[in-house]
Amino acid sequence: MSRYADYADNGEIFCIVEGDPGVIDVSRLIEVGEGVSDETHYIDMSQAIYFARKRHTFDTSHSIDGLTVMFSHLPKGTTVRIQGQEMLTDGDDSIEFDVPGTYAVGLEHFQYMDEVVEVTVE
Repeated sequence: MSRYADYADNGEIFCIVEGDPGVIDVSRLIEVGEGVSDETHYIDMSQAIYFARKRHTFDTSHSIDGLTVMFSHLPKGTTVRIQGQEMLTDGDDSIEFDVPGTYAVGLEHFQYMDEVVEVTVE
């Protein structure tokens, strides 16, 4: 039995399906190995032949100035989640908080492992 990834136009994996060609329609699927999952991989579409690639870890930094947190080097299209609200980034972004405190900032991008950064603003 073979394993296949079903993926979006940007390479994000929706799910992994198992079956044999002829039994399932594999025309829009990519064959993947045993260790590939939608949580740890994406489909690299930068070459003529698409293949599953392991998600990267975020290589970003942040600084704090009062109630403002500045993130640098976030990949374009990263979703930033804070207390149920979200925004899409375009690289270097700042978040201004209304109230001092410690906040969990979630970072999500289909080519990167999800990460939560704890920040304290005063």
